[in-house]
Amino acid sequence: MKRMTFRAAVSAGVLTALAASPLFSQTAFHKFVAVGDSLVAGEEGNCLVERHQNRSWVKLVANQLGISDFQQPLISERALTNPLTGQPCLGAVISGQTITVGAVSQMGTNQNAALSRPYDNLGFIGSPRIKDFVDLKVSVPGRSGTDNVAAIVLRNFAGGPFEGMSAVDEANSLNPDLVGLWAGNNDVLGAATSAVAIDGVTLTPVAAFEAKYTEVLTGLAASGRTIVTFTIPDVAAIPFETTIPPVVVNPATRQPVLVGGQPVGLLGPRTTSTCSTPPCPLPAGTLVTLSASSLLAQGIGIPVALGGTGLPLPDGGFSPPSTLNPGVLLYPDEVALIQQRTIDLNAKIGSISAANGAILIDAYSLFNEIKVNGFEIGGITLTASFLTGGLFSADGVHPSQIGYAIFADQVIQALNAAKGSGIERPDIAHALLTPNVPTISTAGEVDPSGGPYGFSLSMWKELLGSFGPEEGISVVLPGSGKRVPRVVHR
Repeated sequence: MKRMTFRAAVSAGVLTALAASPLFSQTAFHKFVAVGDSLVAGEEGNCLVERHQNRSWVKLVANQLGISDFQQPLISERALTNPLTGQPCLGAVISGQTITVGAVSQMGTNQNAALSRPYDNLGFIGSPRIKDFVDLKVSVPGRSGTDNVAAIVLRNFAGGPFEGMSAVDEANSLNPDLVGLWAGNNDVLGAATSAVAIDGVTLTPVAAFEAKYTEVLTGLAASGRTIVTFTIPDVAAIPFETTIPPVVVNPATRQPVLVGGQPVGLLGPRTTSTCSTPPCPLPAGTLVTLSASSLLAQGIGIPVALGGTGLPLPDGGFSPPSTLNPGVLLYPDEVALIQQRTIDLNAKIGSISAANGAILIDAYSLFNEIKVNGFEIGGITLTASFLTGGLFSADGVHPSQIGYAIFADQVIQALNAAKGSGIERPDIAHALLTPNVPTISTAGEVDPSGGPYGFSLSMWKELLGSFGPEEGISVVLPGSGKRVPRVVHR
């Protein structure tokens, strides 16, 4: 496969010149509105704050179009409190020569709540599925994570200025001539993050997805309006799923431990073709999520002979009628189901987009190509490696500011190709050279239970709360007996 290459000027002088004199080309687009989930909102590091929002692909596209009145629900960033009273923002934590991940700040309040019209960026976090962009017309704070954030972004809570209006309704009320729609990611993401792949619980059935995606896209379509849509990335290929190998590693070197010249598999609860009595070594093709880091630090999943407990890492499951028991392992059959569901949903996105004349961005292929070949900019090759690769944020799920800049560039290129326009492409080098760190003083410490990657149990809880399953499903962590907050009955 051909390496993706983007040559960019990276000198400070060139960047300063570009910032001072933006070269906007004349286009017919005067009003740009975006609808979707966390990838539209610009989430990084498991949170959404102003520094993330202003580096999202949506805001970068608006900048390139020369749209000055582009409004977002700008969320302030606060120093960490102890205990945390809000959703923490994860970031890289450097200690000597070791890089781990930890909470560096937390989400604050909406500084643009008094805007008298809907926002131009209607993307919201909290795991909205495709149905929520048309069905969620009255958000109820406290009912679910999706409701909590929808109340901030859509402001359609009871008595609010836009009560009774869905995201699609609010987008249409602004009469845009350009709409971006990236939705459907959470219709498969919950299966990957909870490591439980069950149709109708953590995976949206294909027929249900097709019906709602059609409703969303046809609801946004209008005469003379340009719509840009996106496919769903392979969520089984993100760092959250691929960083920890299925074999025992030396935590100091992070290299496989060899016994008799061979790596030793981590232990799981399932039987395999070569092991009939669990715990058994994980079969080839099993994915171990970052959530396992804190468990591995306790010796869980590691054979006794290598200093572990001999206990298996938990494999998730569903206890009818309404309890999800998340795990940290995706066995090969679960990986195959998630990937096939992603392919099936992407086929529906493609066909529905074509039927409505939308411009389709193939994010699935782009993610996979970057994963294999990296992304070269100014002689620097960025990769999908967790923390050190540069393309993903500290939660291992969402892109970094560089990743979002790449998507903005893809949108501009697609618009230019489809419309014959000359919109100036965004300066990805600026995203590469601009630090994306809290602008407040923080005193966060890495949770020592987080293992070599610093990915602690508390972070796992927060992620599961963000990428929860269908409403009405309770989530119970292994052995904790505690329900994960924000995944409740609707």
